[in-house]
Amino acid sequence: MNIIEIKNLNFRYTRKYPVIRDLNLSIKKGEYVSILGHNGSGKSTLAKLIVGLLEAESGEIYIDGKLLSEEFIYDIREKIGIVFQNPDNQFVGITVKDDIAFGLENRGIERMKMLDLIDEFSTLVRMNKFLEKNPEELSGGEKQRVAIAGVLACKPDVIILDEATSMLDPKGIKEVNEVIDTLKGSKTIISITHNLSEAINADRVLVMSEGKIILDGTPLDVFKEEEILKNAHLDILESMKLISMIKSGTDIKNKEGIENLLWELTFKK
Repeated sequence: MNIIEIKNLNFRYTRKYPVIRDLNLSIKKGEYVSILGHNGSGKSTLAKLIVGLLEAESGEIYIDGKLLSEEFIYDIREKIGIVFQNPDNQFVGITVKDDIAFGLENRGIERMKMLDLIDEFSTLVRMNKFLEKNPEELSGGEKQRVAIAGVLACKPDVIILDEATSMLDPKGIKEVNEVIDTLKGSKTIISITHNLSEAINADRVLVMSEGKIILDGTPLDVFKEEEILKNAHLDILESMKLISMIKSGTDIKNKEGIENLLWELTFKK
């Protein structure tokens, strides 16, 4: 069953420059989709269109069978949670507990249930020991884990991470990606990024360029399209660079075996 259906979607910020061009996309319920693209490719704009933060010029977006429109916008926003790239811009509470509670309070969740949800999802993201801390005391990765807990506590069917690791150090990136991996299969996940290494564990990878989807497949199938990735201004993985060197070498024995081993190591769980 498809939880997201996008048909003939078009959008532009100014009359002259289209950002999304006649885009069609279906995403299955429970699927983990990584959308790759360079700055200006349209990937973050697509995320904002899906949650109704921007209005399409033309085309249709369906979330769980409902057309994204004024009639259903509030129903749809209850089904989708989004985490943005700058964790500092997402905090509204004095403590971690207050911040996770914010969305629940807005939905009128009664107090005892709210406390249970805060405990459940702060534990899931491994931030339950920080509930009384001021967010300013946290690292970037910890802040993003709190932001994810706040979204998950509202029980959305879809969670969108819009460049959620782009401002983090390697430790923070690892922490956030570990949380994403725990959600696989239980939520529909859309991860927007320009970093190929963050798409390795996805079920499906899309590559966007100039407002269009130019690649769509498993991570392995997509990553093998080296020239298309380079033309889309994406930096390929180090293992892919090694594979290219092996292919171009004339004095290396058993090239195919070495290539296959490198691909296996790249996608090793």
